[in-house]
Order: sequence, then structure tokens, then C-alpha cells
Amino acid sequence: MGEPNLYAYALLGFLVLFCLWRWKRDPLNAIPTAGGPSAPLLSYIGGFRFRTHSHEMVQEGYNKYGSSVFKVAMLHQWLVCLNGPEFVDQVRKAPESVISSMEGLLFLTQLKHYIPEEATKDAYHITVIREKLTRKLDNAFSSTVDELAVVCDEILPVKPGDNVALPGRKAILDIIARVVSRTFVSLPLCRDAAYLDAAVMFTLDVTSSRVTLNLFPERMRGFASRYIATGPADNIRRMAALIAPLVRKRIRLMEEQGKDGAELPDDMLQWLLNEGSKRNNMTVEMAATRLQLQNFAALHTSSSSLVHALFHILADPSLVAPLRDEVKAALGAEGWKRTFLEKMPKMDSFLKESQRFNGINILGMTRRAMQDITLADGTFLPAGTLLAVPSYSPHHDEEKYEGANEFKPFRFSDSEDAGSTRHQFVNTSDEYMAFGRGKHACPGRFFAAMELKIILAYLLMNYDMELQDKSTGRPANVHLGIAIVPDPNAMVVFKKR
Repeated sequence: MGEPNLYAYALLGFLVLFCLWRWKRDPLNAIPTAGGPSAPLLSYIGGFRFRTHSHEMVQEGYNKYGSSVFKVAMLHQWLVCLNGPEFVDQVRKAPESVISSMEGLLFLTQLKHYIPEEATKDAYHITVIREKLTRKLDNAFSSTVDELAVVCDEILPVKPGDNVALPGRKAILDIIARVVSRTFVSLPLCRDAAYLDAAVMFTLDVTSSRVTLNLFPERMRGFASRYIATGPADNIRRMAALIAPLVRKRIRLMEEQGKDGAELPDDMLQWLLNEGSKRNNMTVEMAATRLQLQNFAALHTSSSSLVHALFHILADPSLVAPLRDEVKAALGAEGWKRTFLEKMPKMDSFLKESQRFNGINILGMTRRAMQDITLADGTFLPAGTLLAVPSYSPHHDEEKYEGANEFKPFRFSDSEDAGSTRHQFVNTSDEYMAFGRGKHACPGRFFAAMELKIILAYLLMNYDMELQDKSTGRPANVHLGIAIVPDPNAMVVFKKR
């Protein structure tokens, strides 16, 4: 054997021993693995599988380890899954300095490479949702109903008997984008095609860039985000150019009239500018960044939730009559006022059951350990560990829901204690985590629930809808990473009543 070959084999042997040594020293080795091997290099098998079979991998761990801890492989690192109420309680009560919700989101999405640190260290856009948007739901209700009528007349039939076939996912996303944008940026920008495209595309840009960045080592992702996967940064610059004239006009009015000037609209963009002014941070770039973070949280999640629910109606037309009758009765009593939403327990139950049965993610409460922590059962997690709580699996657990794998639209409205707050669509619990849990539960869920009910009620009252292809029943959901996406290709026929 030649001397060069001997050195090569020696180097290879050293690298193998080094990898084994590092693997043996990893404290996460003490946690059982689901969905694939845990050995060095072989764990990438699970990482690649996670992209399209994460549901099966997490379910395997949930079934095998019960109210315990297990891990699954992602391409770039391990994801530790926590089962059981004691872990949920520990995670939701932990301070951000110990187990961080923000750092979990930034790491999972890789958004940290595209937005300035100040936008996450002082996340006042979240405070705006919790303290402004939720308190302004009456105003948002009126603008939603108004914009809904306009956008439906633009993309759906306007004459009785006329019909059109559209991709259901795209049609609902277009509607959601318009009504949300009406609350976020007001008229006329909410109807601007370029603005709407930028708002919708931001989530898709983040998703595609995340996949690319995860192919690089952590130390190279900053470089890759600047020169290779530039979609989110390009999108924010595009949004900044679109809103710049409006932002500058509002800043000028604020300087002349104060932040409560009569000519200033009462919308999300203005609330962001008001908060920015308190911090001397009222720039076009920061407004665009925080506005896109709001769109990231609002548009695709709400549209997916509504399409999931709509597909159940289209697959089972017997649901139309009870839901439509309830809407008709509520409107007869209250009219198109926010109070009419309180008169529809069946719809509330239907939407909650759809969220339980489908969901938009297989995991909830994604967090990152900011320091070494010890879980309630003694499991040690080193700083930097990505962790989450399975949400899809407990939603389909027979011990938590009778007939858990059966879609029961009025499961909650027909229960013995129907009407209690714990059965409401927006309520969270250890058994129902569609909106997360604890202090970091989705702050916009009250707005989201309102808009979903308004849109579904409007569609039921004004259109007959059916699947163009009825041969396969309800269109199957698509699993992409942790996301659960309704079939984007299913065509829906809308007929004006």
C-alpha cells in the first residue's frame, strides 16, 4: 500500500473516530429517536424523511413513548418533542430567557437572517396585535364585511345562476388577503395588486429560502441569505418601496397633527407607526419589516384553516343546511354586526373541529432552549436545543377525544357542557393547541376567528359550492415539513344563489 493511501486511510479513520466521540458526548443521545436511525450520518435519513413524512415520524414517537420525550431528525439538527401536560406546563411557564418562543420561531423559519435584531428584541408588532387589533374588532368587523362583498364580486359570480370553477386554495387566499389588508393598510392600498402579491409572497419566500439555508452549515447561513437565498430580503425591500409614499405621508401628518390626527386611518400600519414613534424608530424599512411579519402570521394560516373547513362542507353537503340556517337566524336577529357571531355555536364548533381534525401544523409551542435545562422527568437539554409539543397527535388521541379520527362537525356544540368557554374556537388547553398555549398563544386568534366566521357565513348565504371532481371525496391534505396544507389543486365551483 502506497504511503499517500496510508495517510488517507488514517485521516478517514480519525474523522470517523472524531464523529463517534462527538456523538457519544451529545446529551441528546439519551433521548430516544423516532422515525429513523440516530447514528452519525445515518441520522440524515430521518432528516430527509422529515420533509415529507414528519407526520408519521412524530406519530410514531407519540405512540411509542406516550407522555414522555423523544426526538426526530431534521436536516440541520434534532427536534425534541415533549408529550404530556407536565411538559406543556413547564414550557408555557418558562421565561423567555430560559425557553424562548421568539428564538424558536426565528430558528425554525431562519427569519433571523432577514430581519433586523431590533424587530425581535422589541417585538412591539406583537403588542399591537394583542392590545390594538383585539380591541378594535368592531371596526375590523365592519371593514371586513365591506371588503368581502367587493372582492367576492370581483372574483366570484355576480348574477344568480352564474358559476365559475376556481382553485379553492387560491380563491380563499385571495379573499383572505383582501379582507386582512383592509384592516392592515386600509383603502386604496389593500386593493393594489402589487401590494397584495408582496404580502402573499413573503411567506412563500421565507419557506423556500429556509429549505435552501438548511442545506448550509449554521456558520454559512448568513452568507447564503445575503447572496443565494435572498427572497425574503428582496421581498421586504419590495414592500418598503410600495408603502414608502404612504408611510411618508402619514409621518408628515403625524408631525403636523399628532399621532391621533383626524386624517390618519385607524389601521395596523398606523398602529405600527405610532409605536415606532415612541421609540424614534419610525422608518419605512422598519414599517415594511413589521408589516410583513404580520402578513406572515395572518394570511396563509387563516386561508389554510378556512379551506380545510370548506373542503369538509364540500365533501359532505348535508352540513350546508344546518350551518346556513344558523347563519340566517343570526343575521335575522342581529344583522351584519359583530354580535351576530355570538349566535352561531354550530359554526364555532365546526371551525374548531376542523382545526382539531386537520390543523395547520403537526407541532405547536416551538421553542429554543436559551440555557441548559432539566425537564420535569429529569431529561437534560443543552442550550440551543430546538423543542416543540406535538399538536396533531393529541388531537387524534382516543383518550382525549372520543372518535378522535372521525370528523364530528358539532362535537363541541353538542357536548354536555356546550356553551362553556373551554369549548369555544379561540380557547386553548393542553388537549387543544391549534392556537398554541399559554402566554405565547396566537395573539391574533380572536381576529382570525372573526374573519373566518364572517367569510364562511357570507359564502354560505350567497353561493352554492361544490367540488368539481366529486369522485375522490374530500381532497387529501398535503404534509410539507411540519405544515399541513389543503390540496392546492382542488377545484371548487362557485354558483351565485
